[in-house]
Order: sequence, then structure tokens, then C-alpha cells
Amino acid sequence: MFNKISSQMLKHILCSIESLFSIHLFTANWKIYDWLFYFVAIPVFLFIVFELPVGLKETYFILDSSKTTIYSFFLSNYVHSSSQHFSENLYSYFAACFLIFNFEIKKRDFYAYSIFMFLILPWIISIISVSMIGLQTTYQGFSGLVSSLFGYLLYALYKHLKKYCFNNITITFLYLIVILNLFMVLGNIPSERFHYGLILIIALWLVYMQKDVINEAINKRFKILTWLRNLSIFQQVYFIILIAVTLVSVFILPSLVPQNIIHNGAVVNSLAHYAGYFFGVFMPLVLSTITNVLSHRKKIMY
Repeated sequence: MFNKISSQMLKHILCSIESLFSIHLFTANWKIYDWLFYFVAIPVFLFIVFELPVGLKETYFILDSSKTTIYSFFLSNYVHSSSQHFSENLYSYFAACFLIFNFEIKKRDFYAYSIFMFLILPWIISIISVSMIGLQTTYQGFSGLVSSLFGYLLYALYKHLKKYCFNNITITFLYLIVILNLFMVLGNIPSERFHYGLILIIALWLVYMQKDVINEAINKRFKILTWLRNLSIFQQVYFIILIAVTLVSVFILPSLVPQNIIHNGAVVNSLAHYAGYFFGVFMPLVLSTITNVLSHRKKIMY
């Protein structure tokens, strides 16, 4: 009797999970090797680096501005100073990747971006850090790359909304979210009224640019409510939690650029967070433009 009830419960849970695909979650049809690479291989690599002998990390991994090496310029973005530093970055990495897996509609885009993020972005972060901060200090941490994933999440969310929700949404929506993030960051850094006024004017103009999207959302509100009621309890709970976490993540830049730059005795490298975040937002747009140009030329040739 107990086995029969357990089997029915398991079947119901599995059906609920599988039906999530029908509400456009995990739309990129991720395979098991995708989950293994991003959620197992990368964390294991970071853990192995974290457990390396201190002397080895000081020689090859930690970027010292007074004696930089080609190794440390790249590898410093994959090493951590403490277990708390490591765990905080890892939790944020898991959250960002899971949200991207939910909203990404074309996994090849994320593949292409990942190559640039893992291989090119570390150099950019290190160069910016050393050239703009300098001083007799060291640099290490995965947070710049994690910040880029939250930036990429905006791009993935924009594509998702455009395909499944709002036909009238344009790239200005992405710019609006970035500007709103910058507006909130002003509270964490020394800012003049002029800065607030300028960004507010840009934000209001971008909001005006979304008027067709707003009208479309208002017209669809009853359809959305009806759609939600038709979901199972599991789906509704999952969807509500997903939206709540996504909203927090979409406006995460102020947390990446905190007012107090001293965290647990270490200096927060806000420049690395800035570099990663904007790399994550705009590099996919560059890659998409290049792909479209090459595809157009290929069509002309044939």
C-alpha cells in the first residue's frame, strides 16, 4: 500500500516537473552534459584550485600588482582567499547559471559566450584592475566572472520575453534595466545631483520607449492570470519563486558595487564586478551582431 502511494506521488511529481517545459522553462532543452559541465565540472575545478598549496597559488595564481606574471593575470580569476570567499562566489555562480538555464532559449548562444567569459574576460578584468587600481595589493576571485553571468542573465531574459511574452519588446528594454541598475548604484558611491538627474532623464526616456510593451502587458494580464490558474500547485510555486529570485538578480548591480568596499577584511574589487557585468550584458549583443552579419553574407553568396 505504502509503495503504491509512493509510486503515485513520484509519478505526480515527475509529471509536474516535465510539464514545466510546457511553460517555457528550460526552453533551451539542456542536456545532461550541459548540467554536468556548468554545475559539476566548473565547481570541481574551482575547488581543486582552492585546495592547492599556498606557495603554488602565490607563485602562479594570485595577481600581485608589484610582480605580475602572465599566469597570474589569467589564473587569479579562478582562485579564492578563504573558504567564505569561495562559498559566496560558488553560491552566486549556481544561482546565476540556474536562472540562465531557465530563461535561455538558444543554448548555442550561451556556449559561445562561455568561451569568451572563461578565456577572455579574466584578462580584461586583470588588466583593468592593475591599470586603474594598481597599488601594492593582490587580486584574486571568481566574482568578476560571476558578475558577468548576472549580466548575461539580462540578455537571456530579454530574448525569452521577446519570444514568448511581448512581441513589441526591443533592445531598449535591456538598456532600461542597465540604467535602473546604475541609478541605484549612485546611492553607494559619491554622486552629485547632476548624476541622478542625468540618469533619471535617460531612464524616463527609456520607459517611454516601452509604452507599446506596457500596453501589451496590460492587454495580456487576464490571459496570464488564467494561464497561472491552470498550472499545478508545484508549477505555481516554482514560477513564483523563480520570478522573485529573478527580480532580485536583475537588479543586482548595487550589491556588486557596495558602499562599504571592505568585506570580511578584504577589499571588494568593484571594478572587476563592473567589467564582468557589462561584459555579460553587451558581449552577447556583439556576438549576435557578428553572427547575423555572417549569416546574411552567407545567404547572399548562395
